[in-house]
Amino acid sequence: MAGRTKDLGALLTALDPTLAKAGFSRDTLPARNESADWGVVVSALAGMGGVGKTALALAAGAIAQQEQWFCAELFVDLRGYAPGSQPLSAEAALDVLLRQMGVDPRDIPSGEQERSAFYRSALQSLSEADERGRSVLVVADNACSVAQVRPLLPGAGGHRLVATTRGDLSSLVGARHLNLDVLDLHDAVDLLATALRTGGSQDTRAQDYEGLGRLAQLCGRLPLALEIVAAQLLSNACPPLAVVAERLEKAASRVDKLKAPGRNVEQSRVLRAVFDTSLDQLAPDQTRVFLLVAAAPGPTTSTASAAVLTGLDIDDAEEVLTELQDTHLLTQPVRGRWGAHDLLADHARTHPQPPTDREQAVRRLLDHYTATATAADDRLRALPGQRVSGLFPDQDTALEWLETERATLVAAALVAPTFGHPEAAIALPLNLGTYLDRGRHFEDFERVSRSAQAAAQAVGNQTGEASAWNSLGLALREARRFPEAIDAYTRALDLHQLVGEAHGEAMTWNNFGNALRQVRRFEDAVAAHTRARDLHQQVGDTHGEAMVWNNLGGSLLEVGRFEDAVAAHTRAREAFHTAGDGYHEAQAWNNLGGALQQVGRFEDAVAAHTRARVLYQQTGHAHGQASAWHNSGAALQRLLRFTEAIDAYTRACEAFHTAGDAHNEAGAWNNIGAARHEAHQIKEAIEAYTRALDLYQQTGAAHHQALTWHNLGLTLASDGRPVEAVDALRRAVKLYEATGDDHNVALSGELLTGIQRELDDNGPA
Repeated sequence: MAGRTKDLGALLTALDPTLAKAGFSRDTLPARNESADWGVVVSALAGMGGVGKTALALAAGAIAQQEQWFCAELFVDLRGYAPGSQPLSAEAALDVLLRQMGVDPRDIPSGEQERSAFYRSALQSLSEADERGRSVLVVADNACSVAQVRPLLPGAGGHRLVATTRGDLSSLVGARHLNLDVLDLHDAVDLLATALRTGGSQDTRAQDYEGLGRLAQLCGRLPLALEIVAAQLLSNACPPLAVVAERLEKAASRVDKLKAPGRNVEQSRVLRAVFDTSLDQLAPDQTRVFLLVAAAPGPTTSTASAAVLTGLDIDDAEEVLTELQDTHLLTQPVRGRWGAHDLLADHARTHPQPPTDREQAVRRLLDHYTATATAADDRLRALPGQRVSGLFPDQDTALEWLETERATLVAAALVAPTFGHPEAAIALPLNLGTYLDRGRHFEDFERVSRSAQAAAQAVGNQTGEASAWNSLGLALREARRFPEAIDAYTRALDLHQLVGEAHGEAMTWNNFGNALRQVRRFEDAVAAHTRARDLHQQVGDTHGEAMVWNNLGGSLLEVGRFEDAVAAHTRAREAFHTAGDGYHEAQAWNNLGGALQQVGRFEDAVAAHTRARVLYQQTGHAHGQASAWHNSGAALQRLLRFTEAIDAYTRACEAFHTAGDAHNEAGAWNNIGAARHEAHQIKEAIEAYTRALDLYQQTGAAHHQALTWHNLGLTLASDGRPVEAVDALRRAVKLYEATGDDHNVALSGELLTGIQRELDDNGPA
């Protein structure tokens, strides 16, 4: 049975009459009477409709029949969740089972208790009539309550009962519970591929595992949804996998697209109808909470947020949420956070009769997220002594909340415009910026910034739009998409100047200067930072001015004004220290170390980078520590302390790799190569350069690739491999030309010419 091997094995072990009730394996044979009162209950933990409970029970029954474990196998559909019908009462179910046992209908007593006792006696009679004295297997499918199942318990005689449900049968004393979940991706793909091969051995779609995987994910790996899609694939039209996938992706509701092909389709093969039967069993307050929480933005919702959304107090909300978890409509992946399967969430979002107060409820939730995110952002950026909301007592608690809620907050920010809530659509993304930037969640940062910009533009909020363009520039710059970042900053500057918002303009000029430096427009970068500094002085923002001094120092380095750079970073460092801003003080120390290296003060540089690393560690900034290690390595290398330099670079490599920063990891590998070359470790140097080139190629950093090819060419030449050196240097020259770096074109070209001349004089090595 596809994807259910383990579950099937567990159920068969429970059914096998040669085993004892609990704690015995197939290798242990108990005495007959030890299992006399034992029954089995299967309850799917993720027992949403379509998860495959009935299929599992029937598969186990078929194997039991092959093994001849039972003298009879009985089946009753309790219709607890059958579309278009009422659940079967226990009394009616007993009537069905007794008739299957051959009891004359005229002999079946009325009344649930009398009929239940008669049923147990009839089971015993069947067993006694069997020449091998075997017991009976009863399958009670599709139960919606314990009241339906309890009268069907078989009693003494070693009989077995398998009951399937979307609900909760945990109160059945002595029952075993086998919890079913959706299939893993491999098994879901296998189910689709098997169906296609069954439809025709020449169906090449069965070999398209990538396409099948895409479909399986769109089906939420739910067996019923997979079976429906398989039927669609095998329909007369025989559509390509990509066509079916695109239909599901573009559909207003995937649930509505997941129904078996044909006009007169059984309701059990229509996913929305199957899900609706689960909601039919709920009380009105439960239905409302499900439709609100399952459709809430993000993968999960905290109990506190669900209380805000539903308007209930926390205790009442948690009680209803737990009830919905028991019915397998909601899940609780971690304590206090609630979610729904993708298709159930789709069902809730597109339900034809949503709660009448849904829009009001979602707006209330968005207000809650915006206010809390604002408080968290204020706490992250607060300087010592600055008054902020008491919602978060310290930065750690603010970061913990933001990290826990990140996916949900991003989803909420993106959905806010669709609920006509421009305040949240603008403010929520902007107040996530500091956290997303420091946490290096740049894809999320870009998405929410673009959403905020569009929302602000739509309502004519030019100040908000300017801030959103500035945030977008930050996200794009960190993603090394510098031309796009420069465009975003330019738009932000235009709007800030239009509305006369000098403080926002100052911050944008500062960020603009950093982007200009990345595209080697160094003089323009100095001018941008100078403009930012002057504006910050005008508005009296000394902390913002310190930020500019720190960045200005970096641009001054690039134009060869090394002493001015040292002075700028020193000024920034002192200002951050006075303000008690340890994070930015660490940045200033780190940058100061780089400037000190340029004026030959290498011991002072090592001390500066070490101080930066300590401060980064104190402020919990792992990426900053990696940068400080990297810069320490450069200073140590200039002091010819190669072993220490290589160790520092290696620590930086590991930290950048952990942070997912491939560009800076490549830089560290490049510097390891240079240090190992100087230490005469040629083989290791070449390996390091090769690793750096692979990473730079991934990030598309052409200028840095050129530098690494140049270094590799030098190393190959020193190793007596001039032909390979020529190839490396040619690559360097070509890339330098592409980036407009005439100075390095000349340097690499001169070295290349020298090696080629030597080759011409001496012939190939």
